[in-house]
Amino acid sequence: MYKVFILLFMLFTFEQTYAGDLKFETTAEGIIDALTIPKVDQKIKTRSLKEGGYRKTRGIKIVEERQGQIVEKTIVVSEKTPVHGVNLKIEFDVDSYSIRPESVKLLNELGKALTSEKLKGKDVIVKGHTDSDGEDAYNLELSLNRANAVRQYLTVNFPIAASQLKVVGYGEAMSLVPNNNEPNKQINRRVEIEAAGSP
Repeated sequence: MYKVFILLFMLFTFEQTYAGDLKFETTAEGIIDALTIPKVDQKIKTRSLKEGGYRKTRGIKIVEERQGQIVEKTIVVSEKTPVHGVNLKIEFDVDSYSIRPESVKLLNELGKALTSEKLKGKDVIVKGHTDSDGEDAYNLELSLNRANAVRQYLTVNFPIAASQLKVVGYGEAMSLVPNNNEPNKQINRRVEIEAAGSP
């Protein structure tokens, strides 16, 4: 019993520590704020990272839908690129893109945010992410399917056109924390929302 208590306490503390640092949001207001950061602020953040010296970059594979076709491509990302969107703890069943019932409340907050006056009609990118379990190709497909599940939920339950929501699967390539334990893996299994046109 004591070990279970300690584990639960560690999980709670871990999630509380990372929630703010990793830009996880839980409310419509928080999502709106994260997606409407003025471009000037973003440029200042990016410039301050560059002033630190060499920016490590790497190529990663992503998959996206284009005109009903799944397209794989390689993009270059910086290890220190600031997040221009918002991370959401939308949970899925293991090896599945079925959204868990406990994530419906968060999806409704996202729907409220995207239909708010500040974001109504704006294009956004829904990015799916996985942990490192499984093969790369499988994780790419799973992450895209998870992003699609979010888009489907939003278009069915809110007045949002599917064309406003671009879906991209990142697989395991953009983990927020090391995939070395179950709490970390749960953090990395997420959906990220970004305003289209962000740098």
